[in-house]
Amino acid sequence: MKSIKAVLCFFLLIVINIGCSQDNAYSLGEDSKQHDNVPKGKVTKHVWRSSLFKGTIGEYYLYVPEQYIPNDAAALMVFQDGHSYVNLEGDFRVPTVFDNLIYKKEIPVTIGLFINQGHKSLELLENPYRASNRSIEYDSLNDDYVRFLIEELIPEISKTYNLTTNPKMRIICGLSSGGICAFTAAWERPDYFSNVISHFGSFTNIRGGHNYEAMIRNT
Repeated sequence: MKSIKAVLCFFLLIVINIGCSQDNAYSLGEDSKQHDNVPKGKVTKHVWRSSLFKGTIGEYYLYVPEQYIPNDAAALMVFQDGHSYVNLEGDFRVPTVFDNLIYKKEIPVTIGLFINQGHKSLELLENPYRASNRSIEYDSLNDDYVRFLIEELIPEISKTYNLTTNPKMRIICGLSSGGICAFTAAWERPDYFSNVISHFGSFTNIRGGHNYEAMIRNT
């Protein structure tokens, strides 16, 4: 009976918290706001046709901070569903956050790679979330996506920018299917990505993600 009461109280607290969150909009912190005295990095947009995911086309954005110096290797942070993270009016506003944190020396000089999933077409989609290859790239439990990063996209960027070779200075991030994708990339290549942020990753049976529970225990 005590355990049942505890469960009921727990769910009651969830309901109360949900009700409160609907009445009170989340306020962005100062690091998510642009400040006049903070140097602003540059964001550029590019189109990529993958050879590993044949027949796909996708976009990626590149953030380069004002403090970047070619002689000094920059840290690297990779984002899936890049359009969501790079949007200065969205939920994450990463370029603005990077500007502020780099300026305050709370993180090192970091280049941001914001990738939209591929779409099997000759033209880009207006809504990247509907890209036909999203689930294949993000939800699959194999090394295809991390190979795409390591063998295709990051070497292309390294032709122009001096990126770190230290895995401790690399981080990969994503949300939902992009969140399990980030984890899988580091799971397959921990020698390359030492840090992961998974925002409500889809660790469920879409393409086998529910198996991580046993896989982690077994290793």
